[in-house]
Amino acid sequence: MKKLLLIFSLFLSTNVFASIYTNNNFKPYLGIDFGINIANYNYQTNLDDLYYSLTVNAGAKIGHNFGVEFFFSQSSSNDLEYISESQARNHEFYYQAFGFDILAYYNISKQFDFFTSFGVANYITYNKYECIGLINEQDKLKENDVTTRFGIGVIYIFPGNKISGLFQYQYIPINNELINTMSEFSIGIRYTF
Repeated sequence: MKKLLLIFSLFLSTNVFASIYTNNNFKPYLGIDFGINIANYNYQTNLDDLYYSLTVNAGAKIGHNFGVEFFFSQSSSNDLEYISESQARNHEFYYQAFGFDILAYYNISKQFDFFTSFGVANYITYNKYECIGLINEQDKLKENDVTTRFGIGVIYIFPGNKISGLFQYQYIPINNELINTMSEFSIGIRYTF
């Protein structure tokens, strides 16, 4: 009986995935996004709150209203230098992130989709201090923070249905030592296979 249930469940799941793929309901894609991130710091700092990021992603649209996307993101380095007669200080901060988002699509027209997203990501932040003067100090703090992400956006599907462009907003509550939250505005392209 157990073997029969196992064979039946394998057969059923294989048929379901085959029907999703053959009915053109499974659309894998690759993409790249360019983002502008605005950080909300936990305390007063002279670091600029604006970061640029580049994100590479791979995902799939499953059916008309559901999708999943995996991503890797790298931010620009945010540097702060202070030089006086007795000392020089350098403060550098940047982050890397990887994770996945689950997307829900809402069709607006033939070429436009509105979407919402919810995801989980691992943000690795690098906070590096260097002080040169009477006392030379160096410190590099690396934090690993798993957090959620919430987003909304709009996708324009170009004629031919292979290439699409998107604009999205992501809210990220990082809550680590330096950054409380981050807002990301990004534009990107997707190539669907």
